[in-house]
Amino acid sequence: MSIRNYLAGLALLLGTQMAQAQSHSLVDRNRSSERANVFLFQSVDGEFGKVQKSFKSQPEAVNQTWRGYGIRNGVGIELFKFTQFSLSHTLLNMRSRDTSLENMRGSKLSGEITFAFSAPITNIQFGLGVIASQMDYQNYDKSGAYVGTGHYYNMGFNYFLSQMFSVQVIGKHSTIRHSASGGSLDLQEIQTSTDSLSFGLAIWI
Repeated sequence: MSIRNYLAGLALLLGTQMAQAQSHSLVDRNRSSERANVFLFQSVDGEFGKVQKSFKSQPEAVNQTWRGYGIRNGVGIELFKFTQFSLSHTLLNMRSRDTSLENMRGSKLSGEITFAFSAPITNIQFGLGVIASQMDYQNYDKSGAYVGTGHYYNMGFNYFLSQMFSVQVIGKHSTIRHSASGGSLDLQEIQTSTDSLSFGLAIWI
């Protein structure tokens, strides 16, 4: 599925739900805090930030700016309308701003704890998480495989359209250190420090 088709489908679904939407505060007030609420979510993430590359053959690291996008899918559980635990998988495509021939493609698996606070206009949430990633790096005709671990923190807004659907907007800062796991490149380590903004939809079961 192309990113354009995905956004068009998401916009159509949101438009249908908004036509039937109640006020956020009324929906959130009627949600149960006595039972666990399970939710599924999907989002489009735009990501940008600094990449530091370390080589075997030279002592100085190379700093660059990269940008890209990802599609994230996940599942979570909410307890007492306050604490959320979630797992998510992101397909990521990053590219150097210096040259379009240098890129990284792969995936990230994340585990997160989030604290959500009810508010009249939209709920506010703060989260912390850990990341495990596997990326394929390519620069012109050379390539290599890299695995990494890291952490992130985020802040976001969750607006309920109905008891079943909510719209989420989340800003995140991530730090990941990748080490070479395959290939014959001189590039030994890739450290990323990136910011991202995600827009998505959650389905509450």
